[in-house]
Amino acid sequence: MKALKMTARLALVLGIVVAVACGGGGKYAQAKKLINQQIDIMTDYADAMEKADNAQKAAAAINDYAAATAALAPEMKKFQEQYPELKDQAEPPVELKPEMEKMQQVMGRLISASMKSAQYMMDPAVQEAQKKLGEAMSGNK
Repeated sequence: MKALKMTARLALVLGIVVAVACGGGGKYAQAKKLINQQIDIMTDYADAMEKADNAQKAAAAINDYAAATAALAPEMKKFQEQYPELKDQAEPPVELKPEMEKMQQVMGRLISASMKSAQYMMDPAVQEAQKKLGEAMSGNK
């Protein structure tokens, strides 16, 4: 059940990034920057979780992901507040399609990596890390 909630949160983050990416004109530079930062954060998490072979390493990976997500949240919120109309666009501009394709690939890895954490879910350190991640994700709403 927690893995399902995590997947839902990750889908929300992807939706936010897609919304941020759907800008126009001079907005592309900031959108690309945010997308690439999110891709880097997600890649680092997927890499760490794929290597995690115990609960401590899984908790560390989740904590790092939560911290990076929380650090990026204010910038993403500010962008969304500045350009609220971007949330309703269905397709990103052509110039942003490469970033969005890369985001989709990384999202698949991230979901798989997150599922791996389910085997360590009974560990208190992993539970605490999941709680921190949930708080960080709620900062991205």
